[in-house]
Amino acid sequence: MKHLFTTLFLATALAAQAAIPGDVLENLASPDLTKRFEAETKLRQLAFEAGKPGTDPATAAALEKDLLALASDTAAPQPSRLSALGQLPFLASASSVPGLSALLSDSTPLIREGARCALQNNPDPAASAPLLKALEKADQPAWTLGLMDSLATRADASAIPAFASRLTSPDQSIASLAAQSLASLGGKEALKALNNFLPNCPPAILPAAQGALVRCASKQADGDKVISALWPKAVNASIRCEIFNALATAGDGSLAAPIVTELLAKQDTPGTTEILHLAVLSGKAKLKDPVLAALPTLNEDARLAVHVALAQKSDTSREDDLLALAAALDGNKKTIAIELLGSCGTEKSVDFLVAEALKKSPQTLPAASLAINRLKISGLDQRLVEQAKAAPSPKDITLLAFRNPDGTEALLLHFASPKSGAEQREAALASLEIMGQFETASQLLRWVGETPQGSDPKPYIAAFRKIAPRLSAEAALWKSVFLPAFQTASPENREALLFTIPALRCPDSVKTLVDWVRSDATLRPTAVNQLVTWSDFSVGDLILDAASVPDLDDPSREKLLKAATKLLDPKVKAPAQVKKAFANKVLAAAPEGPLREAVQQAIMAANLPK
Repeated sequence: MKHLFTTLFLATALAAQAAIPGDVLENLASPDLTKRFEAETKLRQLAFEAGKPGTDPATAAALEKDLLALASDTAAPQPSRLSALGQLPFLASASSVPGLSALLSDSTPLIREGARCALQNNPDPAASAPLLKALEKADQPAWTLGLMDSLATRADASAIPAFASRLTSPDQSIASLAAQSLASLGGKEALKALNNFLPNCPPAILPAAQGALVRCASKQADGDKVISALWPKAVNASIRCEIFNALATAGDGSLAAPIVTELLAKQDTPGTTEILHLAVLSGKAKLKDPVLAALPTLNEDARLAVHVALAQKSDTSREDDLLALAAALDGNKKTIAIELLGSCGTEKSVDFLVAEALKKSPQTLPAASLAINRLKISGLDQRLVEQAKAAPSPKDITLLAFRNPDGTEALLLHFASPKSGAEQREAALASLEIMGQFETASQLLRWVGETPQGSDPKPYIAAFRKIAPRLSAEAALWKSVFLPAFQTASPENREALLFTIPALRCPDSVKTLVDWVRSDATLRPTAVNQLVTWSDFSVGDLILDAASVPDLDDPSREKLLKAATKLLDPKVKAPAQVKKAFANKVLAAAPEGPLREAVQQAIMAANLPK
């Protein structure tokens, strides 16, 4: 019904030549924000509908007239006037220019701003004149900047003299905006103004003025002479890059070639690295070829920047140099070079990247592994799989793991089996630590549980303890793999399997440990030692269950109760009231004597609510 009412309301308003309805006028100034918002929304919708292409021009003209009348009514509340001004850009025409011009002198700053914005967006050329006139009288920096911005946005060449006269303003923001505005307008008059200003330009705005001159000259047919003349006077690297870009885009790059020659001869000029990068990116022979010819002689930063540009162009022609550079670099620069090899490396890069990956450096391993994975070498994956099925070297196994084509995990598990050679097994386990999934973790547990007498399960235990936490599948591994393997394992292998429990911490494993405390005297010491390492409040009740086993020896009971009190520590996350209830349980379970006193002290130290 509300939607229907709004639709009928709009239809009625439009039929009445878009006169602003009385309730909208009333509510535009309402102290009730909800009513005001609804009125502003209705007014905005009216203006939108009236300004649509194909709408009867009389409708738009009537609403524009009403809006301007409301905006000009000094007796009307300020919110109403501002709402009216906000809709005039939808309906702007020459007819509203005189009224908006008058509002540029309104005593209320917000009204002046609204009129300025409405004139700025008015498509009629006549709207520039009042803005220029207001700029002549402006004496407040913020108002001056606003008027300048409006004139620059309108791109009216008649504003060029006004901007030129403000280049010498003592206000840096005004002078800077004047320069930028002249650059955006362009033309001979603007270029002349900027050129004449530069010799006496204050240092504070010199970068802005020089940048403006470059942009302005770029729009002129003969502007390259002005830009070239500015090169020796460029104040910073950014301006040098602007100058180079402007000259490089013209023709075959001949105009910018002298700059490249100069920078190659003197590489310590600020902006050298960036410009050499741009020269290669340009793809123009007169700019690119000299840089590539000098590539081995460049400093590290410039050399690396050139290779970044080559990588962006997927150019592998200087791969040998990039490999040599990557080998010589260190730190973050080495990481960048390795990443670039992933974008533009060929088979030449394989050995280097694998060697870097095998170093397992925390800084370069991610980059090396990603680069290996990204190498675009036709047929590489298929060849690696075929080699892996034959007699792979440790390097082949590592490369296969980082490329990770379909079936890789199964192949790596094959090489990680107890029947494989020591080198293959070591390489496969190292790779599985990074990319092994649930099947890998399951198989490692089985191998630990089936370790032949005289063999060492430690490599499988170590790999499992790295993989399992990453998978977040502790409960599934415990139920479906660990417990079945533990049931059928020999006593010796059971001992080995116990070392995998720290990677299987979950409520289900805790319940099993409590059962061992309760019913298996042989496993009880191990279970107690595992339980006391927990610091998760969710298993507190289970630890207390274990501590309450009737035939538990005193040292074990003490260990478990102390472990329970550690869960009261403020660092362990749990609601305060829940912790308080748990503290009462711990105290009730503690026997009289020193142990109970220790529990009481721990509860006091936890500072629980009373």
